[in-house]
Formats: sequence, structure tokens, C-alpha cells
Amino acid sequence: MKKIIFIIIILISSKTLYSNSAVDVLKNNINPKSIALGGADSTTNIDIFSTFTNPAALSGLNNFNIGLNYSNGFEDAKYSYLTFGAPLNYELLSSISKPYLGFSLYLTDLGEMIERKIVNNTVVEKTVSTEKNRIFIISYSEKIDKQTTYITPTLKSNFESSIGFNIKLINSKLLEYSANTYAFDIGYFGSLTDIGLNFGASLLNTLGKIKYIEEKNELPTTFKIGLSYTKPTIMENKTKFAVEYSNYITDKKNSLSMGIEYNIEDVFSAAIGYRALDDNNGLSFGVSLYKGGFEASVSVALYEVYKYTSFSIKYSFGKREENEKDNFSKPLKKVIKEDKTIKKSKPEKEMKDKKENKDVIIIF
Repeated sequence: MKKIIFIIIILISSKTLYSNSAVDVLKNNINPKSIALGGADSTTNIDIFSTFTNPAALSGLNNFNIGLNYSNGFEDAKYSYLTFGAPLNYELLSSISKPYLGFSLYLTDLGEMIERKIVNNTVVEKTVSTEKNRIFIISYSEKIDKQTTYITPTLKSNFESSIGFNIKLINSKLLEYSANTYAFDIGYFGSLTDIGLNFGASLLNTLGKIKYIEEKNELPTTFKIGLSYTKPTIMENKTKFAVEYSNYITDKKNSLSMGIEYNIEDVFSAAIGYRALDDNNGLSFGVSLYKGGFEASVSVALYEVYKYTSFSIKYSFGKREENEKDNFSKPLKKVIKEDKTIKKSKPEKEMKDKKENKDVIIIF
């Protein structure tokens, strides 16, 4: 008799079961801050975790960043993501800013299952891994345009636009069958910096196919487009509104996400979101803490099919360009203050000199 394992492979890779694509972990969201917003900020958030969903957003970073994410999934599935990024010291596509380069490693384990086969009329069982993936990602991003744009005749803002690319090298093991492939991502990011409006779009997991046994399977090619608006409130607090639409091209499915986040003086933020039009709809929420260059985030997705939790920690280091500007501005304020003191004291000194040098007239 044939091994039952082949029946299981057919079920997992079947185009009629849940998905038309293979390596579906490529559709996951690995950023808890975005998950808390229902996934609505995956293309517009300027973050080191943008290496996975929109590499163009990396252009908004100007220092070194390292991030680590861990998520659980359906049953005993586990997902780990490690990423590192750094600004480069040369110009390539434009002279607007220095490019940004990122490296990421995505490890997934979808749990174990029981393999049963008949040997000499006896059923033999053993535990095997369902699916494991190792995905290495190289990311590149650069600003290509910066100009002043008039939104209305009386309202203007600086507008910056960026592009980014990912190369994904994929090793996937489905039960006892291993396969290698690649994928290519491209993204665009635009920002009206003065009014806090960001726009993002990305095309993910293109070109590659994967072959476990004989048939080649498509990767989950996905198109994402999103919009976010950040509005200052009182003191240093701000509110972010985000919405994003995803089209899973290979699977012929769609998803719509929306969410809101409130940030208190870059010390604490809380977010809530909702995902609709998806096979796994539902509510999500999360919180983040900030201290110096550290940021820790946790989110919980209460989706209909399955619930999961995601946690990340990241650290930013290295001197930022804006910090250098701030350092220069402090002496400038001091000089201006001293100059005002000099100007103020000058008339007093002149009056004193006049009194000392005043001619005395004696009349006889």
C-alpha cells in the first residue's frame, strides 16, 4: 500500500483547500504595531519591520536598527523574524538622501503531525514536522524625490517619495520534501511630511515558484495599498488613522484593514483595528512602550478562524542627522542671546562715555 503521507501532501497543496498558493507564511504580518491596527499600517509605517511588507518605507530611517519578532499561530505554529538595517554612505539613484539597506531572516515552524504507514500489515506511527521555512531577505530603499507641493492654494507641504526592493531566498520543507526558490518585492512610499499623511503600495512575492515533488506551485503574490494620517493632539500626543487594502492575486482573495492608534509623548501607545473581507476576519489590539532607542510591542488578534499573539522588540542606535542639527541649533540660540545682551548694553555704555567726556563751560 502507498504511504498515507502522500494523501496528506495532496490535501495540503490542493488548490481547492483554503489557498491556491504555497509557502503561505509569506502572507503573514510580522509587525505587532501593524497587527494591532488590523494590518492597516503595513505599507505606511516607517519601521525596520517594513523589510517584510514595504521596503520603500525604510528610507524614512536614518540610523541603525535591529528588531526581533515572535508570533504564535494556529495550533502549535511558531514564527520568528530577525531584522537589521543600516544607512549607506554613498548615493546611488539620487542625491536626495543616502540609501538604506536591510537584512532579515524569517523562520517558521507550522507544528507537527502523526505520519501513519502500513508495514507488514502493521500500522506504524511517527511524529513528523508539517512545514518548516527559512526565508532570507535583502532589502534596499532610497528616496527619489523631494519637493514642495501645494495641496490647496493656501496649504503646502514637503512631499517625499521613495522606492524599495526585496530579494527573498526561500527554503521550504513540507513533511519530508524540501524545495528552494526565490521571490521579488517592489514598493513605493510617499509622505506629505508637514501634514502627517503617508501613502504606501507594494507588490510582494512575485516571479518565484516552488516545486516539492513534481508540480510547481505559485507563491502568494500580493498587492497592498494603504493610507495613514497622523494628527497631533495635545502636548506631544498624536493620533494615527490607517486603512489598507490587500489583494491576494494568486489566491484570488481580498482583505480590508482599518485601525486607530493613540501615542502619548512617544512613551506609550495603544491601538485597535479590524480586518474584513478576509477568510480570517476579526478584531485586534495592542500596546507599545518606548524608552530611549528601545521599543517593545505586543498585539493580540482575535480573529474568527484562529487567535494569535505577536511580540517584538527593537533598538535604534547611531547618531541621527536630525540630532546633529539640534546640536548646532543650541549654540546658535546662545550666540543670539549673547548678541541681544551686547545690543542692550551698548547704549548704556555710550551714555556713560558721554557723561565722562562731557565738556565743562565756565562763565566769568
